[in-house]
Amino acid sequence: MVTLEMVKFMQAMFMNRDKKMVCKETGIQTTCNSSNLNEELGQIDYIFSDKTGTLTCNLMEFKCASIGGVSYGKD
Repeated sequence: MVTLEMVKFMQAMFMNRDKKMVCKETGIQTTCNSSNLNEELGQIDYIFSDKTGTLTCNLMEFKCASIGGVSYGKD
């Protein structure tokens, strides 16, 4: 159990020191506040984006959605 926690801690350290994990606009470096971050990131199923690259520009804005016939957001 101790070895597993040490590996998780080291993985978090690698993510903190990765020079490629920096916001291009603000220059803010990645910060891992939990050693379980790798496991939590592995549980992500969906990332919503369109083909214009809004995800890479970090300018996503919710417009509308229809779920079960109920409309949410602007028409």
